[in-house]
Amino acid sequence: MSTYMVMAPPDVKDPAASPETADRLVFIADRFSWFAFGFSAIYLLWHRMWLVLLGYLVVATALELSAAMIGDAAPAVATLAISLLFAFEANGLRRWTLERKGWRMISVACGADVEEAELRFFRGLEQGTAKAPATPPHPTAAPIIPRIGTEHVVGLTLGQETRR
Repeated sequence: MSTYMVMAPPDVKDPAASPETADRLVFIADRFSWFAFGFSAIYLLWHRMWLVLLGYLVVATALELSAAMIGDAAPAVATLAISLLFAFEANGLRRWTLERKGWRMISVACGADVEEAELRFFRGLEQGTAKAPATPPHPTAAPIIPRIGTEHVVGLTLGQETRR
């Protein structure tokens, strides 16, 4: 069973308002992406992740050039490492790209595949149980207490400062 993040475009207020609105929702799996592992650049182009593509090309080129200087099997290992790391983070980067464009995560849905996750999500909307995940409250900042005195100490001291 996989977890899917349900993303809505900026102009969608009620995902169940109409079938056209529901069709615009995007379900992004929170798992390893085999397509991104095998065809990283094509994955980025397909999903129109331009900024991520630029970063990917810079990092991949730099790593490949440095691995080529080492020689032996280093370029192959570097290519495998880049593809593996990107495949683990591809869907998270896709979610980040959509959030930069103003999309928002409206819910989380689980299912064996995307169709089952969609069914569970929309059934939950009908029953009123599909809600956005609770965001933890931000901790309040501790007040800054001003130091009073003429101490010129960095760190802890065992006693009072004595002047010579």
